[in-house]
Amino acid sequence: MPEPLTDCVAGYVSGAVGIAIGNPLDIIKVQLQNSSSSARPSPSPSLSGSDELLLTSSPSTENVVSTTRIAGRKVIGYRYLQSLLHGVAAPILGYGALNALLFASYSISLRALDEISPTVPDIAKIFTAGTIAGLSTFVISAPTELIKCRAQVSHGSLRPGSAASERVRISSWMVCKEILKHEGVLGFFKGGLVTSFRDGFGYGIYFWVYGAAKNWKVVDVETSMQHVIHLLIAGGLAGCMSWASIFPLDVIKTRYQAQLVHDASLHPTERYTSTWDCARKTYVAGGIRSFFRGMNVTMIRAFMVNAVQFGTYEWMVKIIEG
Repeated sequence: MPEPLTDCVAGYVSGAVGIAIGNPLDIIKVQLQNSSSSARPSPSPSLSGSDELLLTSSPSTENVVSTTRIAGRKVIGYRYLQSLLHGVAAPILGYGALNALLFASYSISLRALDEISPTVPDIAKIFTAGTIAGLSTFVISAPTELIKCRAQVSHGSLRPGSAASERVRISSWMVCKEILKHEGVLGFFKGGLVTSFRDGFGYGIYFWVYGAAKNWKVVDVETSMQHVIHLLIAGGLAGCMSWASIFPLDVIKTRYQAQLVHDASLHPTERYTSTWDCARKTYVAGGIRSFFRGMNVTMIRAFMVNAVQFGTYEWMVKIIEG
């Protein structure tokens, strides 16, 4: 099988596995990022979802910590199990395709850079190839992230005359229909610019750290188990370093994408007119800490997901190549 096709298949499988494992913590991350110390933008009643995901917000550190603990405890509750699937359909389908495109683009870019600039240090070529690969995923990443964020931050609303346990739950498909209805096709690419910056720089760091950690020799000859552990740690470190480098951008992206343009409950001063306006209002409302809300959950998720993801990728490549 040609190498780009191998990367596509291995990338798709590893991406789908990674997002399935990391979705519960991703829900908590998105909820925390979208929480505010002031009036919090909320989806309109037509985009109603699970009340199990509703998190309180406050400017105080104590309440932010409390919010994280409450969200974490709900993960293990029976009634919360259904909520773990919120927004997962879009990323499982989309992120698998994104990962396939990402790894294939990275492989092609790296080979091209080797031919064009053979004297350039490998570290620079790996970062550049990762950045190119990250930018190439825009057409999939932007709409997938938008749908995922809106599904995950949706609040519960009651049907007329229904009980509290019969709240409407939003799906990725419902989000798609609402976007097409109120914002058109271009609505799927809201926040696309900040998503591109995030993915370009983030994936540059991602592949560079993984390449460096993978080639770092602890012992001269590794056993099979040591090699597996080595790859898992390298993948986990790559994920953590990548997310740490672009986390404020991800907060801005999440808050901007999660706000609905047709939400009549928003005061004009609360509405984000651009990603820059979102960043400014986020800072005014909660200070610099607002740009790092949910980072603790993200680091746990990043290590787990990317350790498994890179491990799955390497395993799939080995199987395909025989």
